[in-house]
Amino acid sequence: MPEFRRKRNRLAAESYRGRGAYFLTLCVQDRKRIFHDRELVTMLLVLLEKTCAAYSFLAYAYCFMPDHLHLILLGESSTSELAAMVRAFKGAAATVARKSGVSNLWQKGYYDHVLRSGKSLDEAAWYVFLNPVRAGLAKTVHEWPYSGSLVFEWKSLAPPSELFHPPWKGDGTA
Repeated sequence: MPEFRRKRNRLAAESYRGRGAYFLTLCVQDRKRIFHDRELVTMLLVLLEKTCAAYSFLAYAYCFMPDHLHLILLGESSTSELAAMVRAFKGAAATVARKSGVSNLWQKGYYDHVLRSGKSLDEAAWYVFLNPVRAGLAKTVHEWPYSGSLVFEWKSLAPPSELFHPPWKGDGTA
């Protein structure tokens, strides 16, 4: 009987090293809906900012949905390593969450997509910011308290004329 091999879901390591732009989704274990707790999200945002700084990344856009987190991260230097940064953030976030009474914060692994230089970061960021609207959790992006950027003041910007359509979603919807 042939041995089953799991499909490789990551690019080669060098694709995640250096000055790059990455779209990530980190899911909560068992998709528990815990990111409605403002105090927890605030603590995780502080941790995200510190971890990004320590690993030479910028959090260009984020959105804490009830059961997952969307991030657009930018590598700031040739030594930026996405896997190390995400591992450090998820580990530290799990520790913080445990102190708040949440055990087993994260699902194993995460989903990633390397953003190509031809794609506008602002278009991808607005895709992240619009996630709660598409999910029916808010009427406008400005109503959702758990989205933002640690790089720019996003609420004062108008959405781009052309919205980002994720290549991993065939028709570009939600």
